[in-house]
Amino acid sequence: MWNIFLTSMKRKMKNPIIFVNYILLPLLLIVILGNALSSVFQSGEKDAVPVSMTKVRTVVVNEDTGKIGKDIVAFLTNEENAGMFEVTLQTDSSTAKKLLENGEYDQYIYLPKDLTSGFTDKKESYVTIYGEDSNIEKVGITGLTLSAFGDGYLAMDVSSANNKAVSYTHVYNNLLKVGKTNSVETTESSNPVSALSYYGVTMLILILLYGLANTMNFIQEEYSEALGDRYLISPVSKTSLIMGQLLTGCTISIIQGLVIVLCAKLFFDVSYGENILIVLFVIVAGAIFFNALGLILGVIGRRFKQLDGIVTLLIPIMTFIGGGFIKLDFGALSNLSINEVFQRPLFNYMQQGVIDLMPLYSTLVLALGFVLISIFALTRKEIR
Repeated sequence: MWNIFLTSMKRKMKNPIIFVNYILLPLLLIVILGNALSSVFQSGEKDAVPVSMTKVRTVVVNEDTGKIGKDIVAFLTNEENAGMFEVTLQTDSSTAKKLLENGEYDQYIYLPKDLTSGFTDKKESYVTIYGEDSNIEKVGITGLTLSAFGDGYLAMDVSSANNKAVSYTHVYNNLLKVGKTNSVETTESSNPVSALSYYGVTMLILILLYGLANTMNFIQEEYSEALGDRYLISPVSKTSLIMGQLLTGCTISIIQGLVIVLCAKLFFDVSYGENILIVLFVIVAGAIFFNALGLILGVIGRRFKQLDGIVTLLIPIMTFIGGGFIKLDFGALSNLSINEVFQRPLFNYMQQGVIDLMPLYSTLVLALGFVLISIFALTRKEIR
C-alpha cells in the first residue's frame, strides 16, 4: 500500500494542474470575490446607528379613581419619561378619539374606571392604546413599556404584602431610540466575517470538494485502463491498491487545503479564527469524506458513464447554493449543499466562537461506509 501511495504522490505532485487549478485559482478567487463583493459584507459589519424617533404625542383619559390609574398617569408624565411621551390629559374619551383621528396626537391611552377595583378583586381589566396604522410602531413601544410597568407594579405589590408600603417608582430608558442596521443576516453574531475571510472559507471547501475528482479519476481511468494493468500485476492486493490511492487523494487534498489557508492568512490577512486546529480538523474531515465519496462515485461511474459529467456540473451548483460564489441566503435550500455541512461549523466558530463538529463526525462515518462498499465492489473475484 505504501509503495502505491509514494508512487502516486510523486506522479500527481508533478502534475501542474494540481498547483494551478487547485491552489492558485482558489487563492485568486478569494481576492477577486472578496474585493469585488466587499460592499455586501460592509453593510453587515457596521455598528448599529441609534436613530431617535420623535416623542409620542399622547392623550390620556383616566376614568379610574383608584390608585393604579393615578400611578400610571404619574408614570407617563414623570420627568424620566418626558423624553418618550408628550402627554395631554383629557376627561372625555370621545374628544380624545376625535383628536387622534384628526392627527393631533399619535396615540390615545384609555384607563377604564374598574382598573384598580379589578386589580384588587383579582379580575382582569385592560388598559387600551389606540393609534393609527402609520404610528403602529410607537403604539407597540408604548404597549411594551406599560406591560413592563404592570409587571413591575405587580411584583412590588406582592413583595410589599404585610410589609411596609413600597414606593412605586419606575424609570425607563428612552425606548424610542432604536438600533437600525442593514445587516444581511440578522441572526449572525456581532462579530461578522469579512469578505476575504468569507471566501477564504468557501474556496477552501470548494477545493476539498474537488478532491473527489482525484479518486473518481483513479477508478475510471487508472484502475480500469492501462495503468491499472500495471497496478494489478504488481504483488499488491486490490484492497491495498485501493487504500493506497485513497490515501494519496486525501493527502493531496489536505496539502491543498493547508496551502490555501496559509497563503490566505499570510498574503491576504484572512482570518479563520484563533484556533487553527478547528480549521485543520475541517480540512482533514473534508479530505477524507470527499475522497471517499469520489471512490464510491467512481465505482458507480464504471457502469454509468454519464456520472462524471453530472458530478462536474453539480460541484459548482452545490457551491453556488451554499453561498460559495455570492453571499446569498437560499434558506432551507442551502441545506441541500454538501458545502454547507463543512462551511457552517467554520462560520459558527469564526463568528460566535461556537465549536459544533458533530456534522463532521457524521461525514466521517459516511466516509467509512463509502470506503467499505467500494472495496467490496472492486475486490470481488468477477470484477477486474
